[in-house]
Amino acid sequence: MVSYRLIRGESIIWPRSSCPQCSHIIPWYDNIPVISWLILHGHCRFCHKPISILYPFIELLTALVMTLLYLYVPGIYFFAYFIFFSALIVTIRSDLETMLISRFVTLFLIPIGLFFAFMQLIPLTIFDSIIGTLFGYGFLFIISKLFKVLTKKEGMGEGDLELLAFIGSFTGLFGCWISLLLGSVIGSIIGLGYMLITKSDRAAKIPFGPFLAGAAIMYVLWQECFITLLFYQSI
Repeated sequence: MVSYRLIRGESIIWPRSSCPQCSHIIPWYDNIPVISWLILHGHCRFCHKPISILYPFIELLTALVMTLLYLYVPGIYFFAYFIFFSALIVTIRSDLETMLISRFVTLFLIPIGLFFAFMQLIPLTIFDSIIGTLFGYGFLFIISKLFKVLTKKEGMGEGDLELLAFIGSFTGLFGCWISLLLGSVIGSIIGLGYMLITKSDRAAKIPFGPFLAGAAIMYVLWQECFITLLFYQSI
């Protein structure tokens, strides 16, 4: 709901949820995560038009990610990463549906990341957080400009730059780099598979944000493994 309304400039508080097709107010018993979608067979009770599978997907993803956060991340960092993960999940939802990312869950939350680092509510220093933010935006900015010069086409939206800057504010330089690297690899594999299955051409647009966000979540959950792997490889 937050993702759907933010990207459309609507209030996330009022009015109550309604069907985007027929505008009928959705009763509470049709708003139970996953269960209502299954009971309704993925269709609105009133107009019988399909309900996007993104709804149960994001609900299940949220449950899974927050459970892993509780299990794998020290309690002192839980609140900060809860906000971080929530923003990333909102980003995944909006970018998959509209290929747009709201600045309310990226650019505007960077000061929150810096604050958490300053207060030691995430395992970063304030310096690490600032460097991660600058690297996240600056690196993709350079890549996007080079791509435009070489191809005369826009290769990356402003939302992706702001998203990686936001990721950098919560994960630092190393986390930002791992998120970019891992997100690029996963995105390339899935994108290639998508084009082969659907027989789409190279001009097909595939959002990059969900892969960056997913990789950032993976890094936070298993950052010790990534750090150990890098240290081992260096030795």
